[in-house]
Amino acid sequence: MAPAPGNRPGQDGHDEIVEFGSGRSAARRPMPRWVPRALLACLVLATVVTVAVRGVSHQSRPAAKPPPPMRVTSVGHRLLGVTAGWELFARGPNELLRIQLAQGRITKTYVPPLETASPDVAFVVGAHEVVIRPSDLVPGYVVPDGGQARPLTGVLSDGGPLVPGPAGSQAAWVASGSPTSPELSLITLTGHRSGTSIRFQSGGPQVPATAVSDGRGDVLVTDNNNFIVYDTGPGWDRPVPGTVIAIGPTEWLVDACDPLYLHCRDEVVDTSSGSQRTLPGAAPAGPYYFGWPPTGVISPDGSTAAVVENGRNERLTVHLVDLRTGVTTDLNVPVGLSGGDLEVGGNANESSMVWSPDGRWLFVAATGGKLAVVDTRTGRIESLGVRLPTVDQVAIRP
Repeated sequence: MAPAPGNRPGQDGHDEIVEFGSGRSAARRPMPRWVPRALLACLVLATVVTVAVRGVSHQSRPAAKPPPPMRVTSVGHRLLGVTAGWELFARGPNELLRIQLAQGRITKTYVPPLETASPDVAFVVGAHEVVIRPSDLVPGYVVPDGGQARPLTGVLSDGGPLVPGPAGSQAAWVASGSPTSPELSLITLTGHRSGTSIRFQSGGPQVPATAVSDGRGDVLVTDNNNFIVYDTGPGWDRPVPGTVIAIGPTEWLVDACDPLYLHCRDEVVDTSSGSQRTLPGAAPAGPYYFGWPPTGVISPDGSTAAVVENGRNERLTVHLVDLRTGVTTDLNVPVGLSGGDLEVGGNANESSMVWSPDGRWLFVAATGGKLAVVDTRTGRIESLGVRLPTVDQVAIRP
């Protein structure tokens, strides 16, 4: 029988019939119209939920977006009013900063995190590249100007000390030789041997692994017991008369004591002649932080030392010491904790502080990864006016 005009099948006034059971029931009840729609909605919902659950269960965590290999920021003006061509470099956990102050330009280059448990990380700035290398046998990196960080290879990738060489050599002292005949070889930052080496003989310095820069292009090392410090170069060495507090190109600040350490005094040592003079007003010796490597740095003209000692609230802070008068000024820039213990994971090392070539500015990798910029004429802390990432080490390219 044909459906009535205007009615579709199932809309002729009769409800669809659904039977349940084995057919023994003769009664057939009409199914309400909303049931098919409800069943269809439930089926669609179940399908959507299943697909969503499967998608979540099979979806991996989104991969972290890698940082850009390099970012250049131009601030549009000179930083700190510097007009000379020297540059400041700063290293953080996974970034190298090249700060060209006269150009007002900051280049941030990504450097993979160092896989090291050692706090000793060499940070050597060459004419066209920067070398970053831990002292243990884990990968280090070289960052060429305008390029991306790449792993160190060859002799530069070996463990041990990596100490800047003589000015203008574009080379570093690198551990070489054998355990019984240790040496430091002068290696260019491109990985070539120069043929110059420092050999360690019995009766003198024995631990080249302790080598740090003496400020003039040679090295300071200790003996086996870390009691005596030697200034060492190719074919020569001489003991340093005291505990080294601060290192500079023309002078060192040392704490000189009698053999029983009953009487100590601060002395300034001329690095070329070895002559000594007592620091005025420095008897007894100042309460400077003692450690190896020395954390203090002396200005290029030899007039001022930046040292670490207890300051306000017994915190380790940076002090400026006038090497002519002995007058000490607390800058209140913290680099450690109270009680004389350096902050665990902190920044106090031989690359914590660096002077500008003209001695006007002192840059400090301070507690909390902050870069402190000190105007040594006023003793005031200035700002670059640019937000920077964490800073652990600083260095200068003249």
